[in-house]
Amino acid sequence: MSYDGEILNAKLKNINLLYKIYPVLEKFDKNNNGIISENAYFKNLYADEYIGAEEGACNGILFVLKGMININRINKNGGHTNLYNIEEGEFCHEALSCISNFESLNISGKSIQYSEICIIPIDIVKEYIMKDSDFLLYIYEDLHKKLSKVIKNKEKMIHESLETRLIKLLKSKNSKIIYATHSELAFELNSAREVVSRNLKNIEKRGFIRLERGKIIIIKDMNLYTG
Repeated sequence: MSYDGEILNAKLKNINLLYKIYPVLEKFDKNNNGIISENAYFKNLYADEYIGAEEGACNGILFVLKGMININRINKNGGHTNLYNIEEGEFCHEALSCISNFESLNISGKSIQYSEICIIPIDIVKEYIMKDSDFLLYIYEDLHKKLSKVIKNKEKMIHESLETRLIKLLKSKNSKIIYATHSELAFELNSAREVVSRNLKNIEKRGFIRLERGKIIIIKDMNLYTG
């Protein structure tokens, strides 16, 4: 098979995967002479790779085929506020600021793990997709899910101690060795590094973990931990 043939087959495979994960796009594409399959392009992202951070403009709307993308807001002092994650079948709503010329919320996307994404050019989205009633309904449904997640996270911050949330986060990693800095854990918990470090040291004193540079080693069953 020629090089061009391999590229064509790879794109066809990705298009079929896109259709499977986002059926609303398949229906739209078939009703519009394959405009998505003709113009969409695909990209692989390594863990911790930022999406278009260097571009400073909206070149397209992303759809996740595999992996997970973290959406966070860059504040005035350069810090990051963790908002939510995008997985397969979900939508990044910051894209609406590009489509509708709203004031940007200064959002950035970062791949949490190896991920595969599809990007549909912004002009195609504006001229065609945003006029489709089925796609608009999909956006509203996804937006409702995102809002529910944000509310639940806010409630956890109010009603659960940071220590409790930290324990749950460590357990969710499902690993005896967690490769993460205190700053990275603080980002996930929407807290300050100093506060997370202090709680980690308390957990270490109780013999459940051992702190090393850039990693946390689980020594005892975290399910036995009580505050």
